[in-house]
Amino acid sequence: MGKKDVVNFAPTGEKKRRHIPRYVSIIVILCLVAFVASVVVILAVNDFDIGKALGAREVETSADETTLTSGENISPETDGTVFEGSVNFLVLCSDSNALTFCQLVSADISAGKIKIKPIPLDYKLDIGSETKSIGELFGKSSYKDLCSAFLSKNIEVSRYIHVTEDNFKRLMSNLGQVPVEISGSYEFNVDAVKYTFAPGIQNMTSDMLLKYMKYATEGEALLRLQGNASADIFRQHFTADNFSKGDSFFSMLINFVDSNITAFDYTAAKSVLGAMLSGDVQIAVVS
Repeated sequence: MGKKDVVNFAPTGEKKRRHIPRYVSIIVILCLVAFVASVVVILAVNDFDIGKALGAREVETSADETTLTSGENISPETDGTVFEGSVNFLVLCSDSNALTFCQLVSADISAGKIKIKPIPLDYKLDIGSETKSIGELFGKSSYKDLCSAFLSKNIEVSRYIHVTEDNFKRLMSNLGQVPVEISGSYEFNVDAVKYTFAPGIQNMTSDMLLKYMKYATEGEALLRLQGNASADIFRQHFTADNFSKGDSFFSMLINFVDSNITAFDYTAAKSVLGAMLSGDVQIAVVS
């Protein structure tokens, strides 16, 4: 391979500290708003104490939550403990009819926490009388059935968001480059071009971010990488400042994703979401 075919993304010079941009992150903040947009409706259906949700938060570290490091594993099974008392969303990204990545995003309003669980594509779910992986079920089952299948793991999933790879890149491109924290060294080839990543904070274009989340490594290491990249996006853009500027763009989001989140859900959730964002929001990747 010639030298011109090598694209090196290793950082040079002094690493820059991440900061939250002052400009409005038009599309991705809408995705983030959409993740929790149906909070009030779902809480009401489940008789959740909304007054309590708007009250003081008790932020504490528990055994069911952890920020993953390179030495930890992601279990393919769960008893649903991580997702109890939360509003849970199924987030899917795909290329044609094959899943690229799958995650459960949990919003715990009273604790001010967002949890991201990467789901292996061979994660087994019971649907009807059959047990199949979510990778096998995707494209053959409805989104509603996919959400319902998580009940076999004691996880109630009420809302879903599906985005194609092309629309994922379009959504992310509205942000410009995205700062992502690289925890290790990665090297891979795509279309006869070699890409390298070195540890540190690196700014990625939407296309590079997708390649990184898809090809950088494999197995549990790839799940950790995908989860941590999603967490970086949340930490940067899920802010009260961005939320306050994002109302008029909700309809634009619907044109880029498949989702059962409605404009009514978004309107109903504004006050609770605003209360959550008024304090520090903890964002963690969970096993």
